[in-house]
Order: sequence, then structure tokens, then C-alpha cells
Amino acid sequence: MNQFVLIGAFSAMTRLSAKALRLYDELDLLRPAKVDEFNGYRYYALSQAGRAESIRRLRALDMPIEEIKQVLAASPEDVAGLLAAHRQRLQAERDRHDHMLAAITRLINGEERLMHYEINLETLPAQTVAAVRRHTDLAGIGATVAESFGTLVGFLTQAGRHPAGAPFLVFPDVIDADNDGHIEVCIPIESPVAAPSPAAATSPVQVSRLDAVTAAVTTHQGRHDEIASAYHALTTWITEHGHEIAGPPRETYLNDPAVTAEADLLTQVAWPIR
Repeated sequence: MNQFVLIGAFSAMTRLSAKALRLYDELDLLRPAKVDEFNGYRYYALSQAGRAESIRRLRALDMPIEEIKQVLAASPEDVAGLLAAHRQRLQAERDRHDHMLAAITRLINGEERLMHYEINLETLPAQTVAAVRRHTDLAGIGATVAESFGTLVGFLTQAGRHPAGAPFLVFPDVIDADNDGHIEVCIPIESPVAAPSPAAATSPVQVSRLDAVTAAVTTHQGRHDEIASAYHALTTWITEHGHEIAGPPRETYLNDPAVTAEADLLTQVAWPIR
């Protein structure tokens, strides 16, 4: 017969905090074996310790909760493939960090100068967009953007529409190593999609009209993980010219990373001002 322990004892056994255990309960990742209906106490079965240890180790490897659910629910033959995919993402992240550290070393040693940014004042025209709003952190933003663009392309294909401009992201929140937040992934279209199907009614895609805005605009050439200097240049220019920020920045991707060398990637960064 299974033995049960309270959440505090289970936390000590598994080295997962009580706060984390409550979160995993809410997210349906690791639910208590039973909850006392009178006092709300959570009880865990000792047999759940193995699942808890798997979760702890996967979280230590920065695997997102939804992917951990997939791993724990997968058949033994599928687990290897899921872990291999995460291993590739970890390696890509390590390569990115290595590249950034090398670039910073060159900059500190005077071997490399900050990119010069030409900044212009432009009016971004009003446009209709199909958009997906997502919450993400810095580690997961690449996968989130890719998944969102896939969702948008599927939506437009089903609606018989084609993009009317380059795709872009809007950043309502600051997302960095210490903060997660929302992004809006957008594809311009010619006009609203009429008479949505029942499937479209439940889709995460929203079609809306963006107003025209005045913005400080520049173009970053090169790797996206070095784009922070473009934001620094923009905020400095905005302050020096007596303007105020009037909305979230957006990044428009001017060429296709699938067929363009990293050094030649072009990203337009626009910051609405007044």
C-alpha cells in the first residue's frame, strides 16, 4: 500500500520547494495524490518521488513546463527524441553565449567598435495584421516566435490570404535575463478576414488594425543576439532630440534567416515617439 506524506515532507525529500510543488499542481504537472477536503492539506505518495526527481532535473536543464509534460507522457522510444531536441537547443544557446562573450572580449580589448546606426524619423503607416500574442522568457523566445509564425501562416493559408509585408514583432514588455513577458507576432495582410470559420473563432490569431505612428527607426545588420546596441542607439537619440517614447518597439525582419547568412541579416527596429 502506498504511503503518503504532507507537502512539507515531500518537499524535503525531493528538493522541490513547496512553492514549486503548488505551481506544478496548478499546471497539472505533479498533482498531490490526495487533498484533504476539510483542511486542504496536500498529500503526496512516496511513489511520486521518481516523477518529482525527473521534473527537478529537467527544470535544472531549463526545459519548459509544457515540454516536460510531453517527456513524462511519452513512450520510452519517444523520450530519446524529445531529449535530443532539447539538447540541440541547449547547444545552440551555448554557442550563442560563446559568440557573445567573444564579441564582448574584442570590444573591451579595442578590437571591435560598436556598430554605427543611422536613425531616421518616419511615419509607420496604418496596416491590418494577423497577430498572435504570447508570453515567453528570454530562453524560449526563439521557439515561441517560430511556433507563432507557424500558427499565423497556417491561419492565412486556411483563409486563402498572403502576407502583405514583412513579418514583425511588437514588444509590450521588456524581456531579458531577469524578466519574462509578452510579445506580439504579426504578419501584415491586405484586409480583414471576413466570415471566420468555427475553427478560426477559437484560433489564437487576432486580426486587427494598427494605427499609423511616428517612430524613430534604424536598421541592425547581423546576428539578432547583438541587436541590443540598436535599442541603445535609439533610446539615446530619442532623449537627445527631446522626444518621448509613445508605445512599444517593434522589430521587422527584412530578409529570411533560412537563406541569409547571419552577418547579412537585416532587422528594422522602430520605436514610436511623440
